[in-house]
Amino acid sequence: MTELKNLIATAKEKGSFPTLLKAAEKLKLISKYSNEGPFTIFAPIESAFEPIPDEVVDESFDDHGYLLGIINYHIVEGKYTTADLAGLTELETISGNKLKITVKDGIKVDTAKIIEADIECSNGIIHAIDEILVP
Repeated sequence: MTELKNLIATAKEKGSFPTLLKAAEKLKLISKYSNEGPFTIFAPIESAFEPIPDEVVDESFDDHGYLLGIINYHIVEGKYTTADLAGLTELETISGNKLKITVKDGIKVDTAKIIEADIECSNGIIHAIDEILVP
């Protein structure tokens, strides 16, 4: 079995999350999510950002408080596999908001569908989702 990489290294290796990683870098969260944990990250894939105009994305990146709020809404303390999620109706994010979990035609977190589940990391787990979660 190959040795698991941390959340950041795994996300980089996957290649599906460049905007999310750029946000983590901008907010100086790379070290935290490389070393601390466990965390479950509901990571929007790159195509989730396509419907959003570039200038809106750029503005969000300039507003650290807003950006941090959005990022923190995608992260939960602890490690939750899809098997764990299937038995839940909600999870509290590190921002203190609640994510609604529904299990019907796959697992949904709020309105986002998990499209690649249970990406194991040394300090948590990543679930790739098809849209951005907004608190």
